[in-house]
Amino acid sequence: MALPDTINFLPGTALVWADTTDYSAVTGGYARTAQIDLTGVAATEARQGTKVDLGSAFARQFVVSVAIEMDVAATSGEVIEFWWAGSPSSTAGNANPGGTSGADSDYTGTGGDVLADSILQLIPMGSLIATADIATTVQYQTIGLLVAPLRYGMPVVWNRTGQAFEGDAVTMYVALVPYVDQIVD
Repeated sequence: MALPDTINFLPGTALVWADTTDYSAVTGGYARTAQIDLTGVAATEARQGTKVDLGSAFARQFVVSVAIEMDVAATSGEVIEFWWAGSPSSTAGNANPGGTSGADSDYTGTGGDVLADSILQLIPMGSLIATADIATTVQYQTIGLLVAPLRYGMPVVWNRTGQAFEGDAVTMYVALVPYVDQIVD
């Protein structure tokens, strides 16, 4: 009797949003591929990264890993939420959900005081559960899997910890590591 086929999951090259002026791949562990400046993101504020192209034949799923450094120790258990804004358009400002712009900028939603409503039009990727560590401690966490439904998109990071992020972005990033199915006979 023949054994059934095996499916292996092969990691691909990570898509990494980090700041071009501060980020260090040596300390962060990944090579930067897209822009997001998480420097000093204040409590209750959100930031969006640049829109990227996942490719014409993109991976079925992505492991989402993040690194955040707080400026002052957060209250243990508070969260930083990570969202995905998928789009069918390659143009930065076109066909984006929830008022995302496709550019590295503050994210406020569709205008006015509607962040909490607008972000619900995005896909949740997971949350980093903060620890009460001081500013020199980078908090790394694999927060989930993203099944991207569209070819283009960008991350949104919502700081809900009650404290601002560190005043530089040397080690902060959002990484999507693609995993491709390989069937082995």
